[in-house]
Amino acid sequence: MSAAFIFLALALGLEKVGLASAAPNGLRGNDGTADGFPPLQPLRAVAYGALPCSPSAPCKEGLPSEDMVQEGYLPQWGLPGRDDLGTIKALGGNSIRLYHSFGLNSTKDHGKFLDRAQELKLNVMPGMHSNEPAGVCPDFDCFESWKEATAEGFKLGYQRGESWHPAVAAVILMNEPDFYENDAMCKPAGAWCRVKAVISALDGILTAEREAGVEPGRVKLAVTWSFAMRRSIDGTVEGPGTFGFQDMVAAVANTSLAGYKPRTPLKQLQEAFRTRWIHALNTQAPWTFVHEFVSQHYAQFEPTPWFIGEYGANGQPEATIKADLDSMQSTAAEGGSFLGAAVFQFQTAYNKGGSELNFGLFSLGRMKLGETGEVCDRKSPCRTWPVYCLESKLSWLPDTLALRAEAVASAWDGSLSALSSC
Repeated sequence: MSAAFIFLALALGLEKVGLASAAPNGLRGNDGTADGFPPLQPLRAVAYGALPCSPSAPCKEGLPSEDMVQEGYLPQWGLPGRDDLGTIKALGGNSIRLYHSFGLNSTKDHGKFLDRAQELKLNVMPGMHSNEPAGVCPDFDCFESWKEATAEGFKLGYQRGESWHPAVAAVILMNEPDFYENDAMCKPAGAWCRVKAVISALDGILTAEREAGVEPGRVKLAVTWSFAMRRSIDGTVEGPGTFGFQDMVAAVANTSLAGYKPRTPLKQLQEAFRTRWIHALNTQAPWTFVHEFVSQHYAQFEPTPWFIGEYGANGQPEATIKADLDSMQSTAAEGGSFLGAAVFQFQTAYNKGGSELNFGLFSLGRMKLGETGEVCDRKSPCRTWPVYCLESKLSWLPDTLALRAEAVASAWDGSLSALSSC
């Protein structure tokens, strides 16, 4: 987090404001749940992108597939194997947030991941691969690509009968699409690029559902915006994250703001937004600032709920992380608009290096547990990768900054006992 951002937070002098008391429809109690799954409020999720890259296996020959849901990764997330999903459950988590789960053209089965999540009663929030708008979204129209990716996902295990797989609780259509306006294809540069991409992606997934005869059931839809300071497409909202909330409100009401004509009848698109949408943002900022800022400005977005798609806690000690998560759970339990958060992230991203090493609940140890099956997609050739044990301490970080997993387990009344010796 930059010094300028910290200064902004202090300069605003924000005072705590409570969230609305009305519970978002279908997200609390037993509403909206299926087959014994927990509700999305309070949300205790872990972001999962555990690529098998480490100092012992640095992936110098290219990255493995980022689609972690495919069957080849079962020795990491399932049984028999390291059982990362079981570890998330033992931590006290009730959900898992994913990336690149659709759209990379993997042909491997995805149903076994969802089945394991169903056994554990973990809500699954799969994400669309959204890093390459120039390659798959001509003029930022993502309709065809998102429709095709969803339809292919149904064939690979996301569909069960005439519904989504019971474990699927929400689909994250895009991750931080606000950065699309920096793409060379975005001319003239502006908010229209990100908004057209998102509204067309929403149109695409709704069309895929209709064409496949898949009922939406409890499955919510979301986009996780960055916490950058931006202005909404209609110019009415300026602020970190909340600009994207208003982008969606404005564009669903008037898709021509982004130069887009939906294929789905407008009333159907608007009804899907009204009944299924949840706002979301990613942040490394302290929870106190995020809470105070968003809650001050959120009344205009109610009754649509919101959550933190990535709680980074960059450079924060164990006590601060625990206190933040405790406060988030208390706020979510009030039944207002805030659902909870996904902690970023399950495993350190060794392949990224730099400040990315500050994240991760777990590091990889030296003990090799086995090999993945073949994992691949249109960007990564098929091959196997070593699976290493997990350690609950990030040894390169000082003092309690290294104890991120302990902080989460403590806040969520969980345990690290599910970890095998390493």
